[in-house]
Amino acid sequence: MHPATLQFNSKPVVFTAHAAESAYLRENICAFVLQQDRVPVNPFMAFGYFLFGLVEKDAIRAANNNMLMRCDELWVFGEASDGVDVEVAYARDAGMPVRWFDVDHYGEKFVERKLD
Repeated sequence: MHPATLQFNSKPVVFTAHAAESAYLRENICAFVLQQDRVPVNPFMAFGYFLFGLVEKDAIRAANNNMLMRCDELWVFGEASDGVDVEVAYARDAGMPVRWFDVDHYGEKFVERKLD
């Protein structure tokens, strides 16, 4: 029997939002989410940085937003950018839980921010 046969348990799906400047941490961010027993959805893993100009930027933005709409939670890593602000606004309007994390430069330490 293949090991994947035993892995059909439902887990929350988390959209991982972060600025392009921290795209180099995408694997570390995804690993952190997996360690929290959730499934990460990371647009930089799916599309790199706008697929290097192979398609119009709005096609990527629409795909990014569609991935977000299918997630259960939004987790923000590091400082927000204009794009992250749009994702947070959508999540709040949709009643989606939003969590914020500080991450060190090397992607080795994640600390949840407690917002008042």
